[in-house]
Amino acid sequence: MLILNRQIAVLLMTVGLLSGCGGHTSEVPDDLVPVTGTVKLDGEPKANITVIFNPGKKTSGTGGYGVTDKDGKYTLTHRSNKPGVEPGEYVVTFSMMGLPDGSPIPEGKDAADVGAVQLLPEQYTNPNREMNLTIATVAAPSATLDYEIKSK
Repeated sequence: MLILNRQIAVLLMTVGLLSGCGGHTSEVPDDLVPVTGTVKLDGEPKANITVIFNPGKKTSGTGGYGVTDKDGKYTLTHRSNKPGVEPGEYVVTFSMMGLPDGSPIPEGKDAADVGAVQLLPEQYTNPNREMNLTIATVAAPSATLDYEIKSK
């Protein structure tokens, strides 16, 4: 299940990065800032929510992603698989895939094979800054960023 969620996270991050970012080098920056936090859904910590940091227009780099554990905790990973992201401003998006009835994807199944759908409202899943309500600023030496999101 964790592998599936990481695959979904990588896919979503790649789509987000390709949809508006360009001119970035392939080098791993020296100034990555560790980012951790907790995500609560409807007031409760929730596992398997993908957290994606999409760079703002003035932020260089590619952003990062993390997946929440059973306690709702996440740690961001840069696309180079190093911990952290470049300092700057980010549009934060969230993704939680599940079955159309809201239940989790069965263990060992692929999201595409079971007809999984996005369970979170578009205001959390769309990296378009005008639509997304979640902006984060990351600065050295580290950042702890907690989020409370709603399922409806």
